[in-house]
Amino acid sequence: EIIVMDNNMRYRRFTSSKIGALQTVGVRDMTEDEISAHRVNNPKSKKKTIVDGFGISALEYIREKGMERRLGRCLDAENSARPLQWGKCVEGVAFEQLGTQYEIISEKTIVHPLYDFWSGSPDLIKHDNPRVVCDIKCPSTLKSFCTFVDSYLDGGIGAVRNAHKDGETYYWQLVSNAILTGCNKAELIVYMPYKSELHKIKDEATSWGYQWISFASDVELPYLIDGGVYKNINVLPFDIPQDDIDLLIANVVKADSMLAPLKLTIHDHNVTVHDSI
Repeated sequence: EIIVMDNNMRYRRFTSSKIGALQTVGVRDMTEDEISAHRVNNPKSKKKTIVDGFGISALEYIREKGMERRLGRCLDAENSARPLQWGKCVEGVAFEQLGTQYEIISEKTIVHPLYDFWSGSPDLIKHDNPRVVCDIKCPSTLKSFCTFVDSYLDGGIGAVRNAHKDGETYYWQLVSNAILTGCNKAELIVYMPYKSELHKIKDEATSWGYQWISFASDVELPYLIDGGVYKNINVLPFDIPQDDIDLLIANVVKADSMLAPLKLTIHDHNVTVHDSI
């Protein structure tokens, strides 16, 4: 089910952009029986804790969803931080350089057909065989950009997940969007403009009203040197393991069950419904 993007359709649902929090795990004290069983094979071990349940980040995210369901609105207004403003201005320029097989779908919110407490808004669908779900990331710093690209070249998406501070977040965002779109392949598209493209970025910024970009000198903005080592468009493809799909589904369902007294009731009106992608 796809509906026209509306933050009122997102606030009470677990969303792809933050769903990685549900993959964090907690630690608890082992029971006496668990300690005894552990020491059968590890007689010298002093271990007294075990990984179990949701971690701190997951529990905080679940609490936030509970608050939103009680409030009937988002906790926070749309973030206008500079990295997000930069991304808005740059994504369109990046898309223009992708092939015709890419379709923008970021203005739509997709709700899971079975779990109406789960939604996401992928950036793109690549009409290949099989189809691929894609997200464009436009880092606001050169270090972030280089970490994405260098890590992927060194060890694929696993290295990105380990090396980049947002690697896990973006990985699980794409896993979630893949589930919502029925894909098992994804592309993380990382874009940094060449210096020769900055005038396009500034034109975009003017239309958005982001004067800090429009009036910035080139040296104040992140860009690549034309003809340098790095390319402006970097497509990082990867397959999504079924185990990760199953794990995320289980965790989202479990998280919603913890909010059972606050079960989501659909009262969304004047919403345009479209066929599945």
